[in-house]
Amino acid sequence: MQRSKEFEFYVKTDLSKYKGQYIAIVDDRVVASGGNAKKVIEEAKIKTGKTPLLAKIPGEEALILWSPDIKVG
Repeated sequence: MQRSKEFEFYVKTDLSKYKGQYIAIVDDRVVASGGNAKKVIEEAKIKTGKTPLLAKIPGEEALILWSPDIKVG
C-alpha cells in the first residue's frame, strides 16, 4: 500500500495544537480545522479545490476517518 503525501505529513507532524478538532490535510499542510467534520471538509475543498484527508485529533491519539486513497469494498 502506497502512502499518500497527506498521510506522510500527518504521521510526521506535531498536530497537538489541534487536540479535539477535525483537521483537513492537503499535500503537506493543514488547510482547515474545527469541531464539525463536514464544515472542515467543505472549507478545505473551497480553499484548495481538492478533497482532503480528514483526521480527528482526540487528545493524545489521532484517528484517520477517511482518505480518498482508501478503497472500501
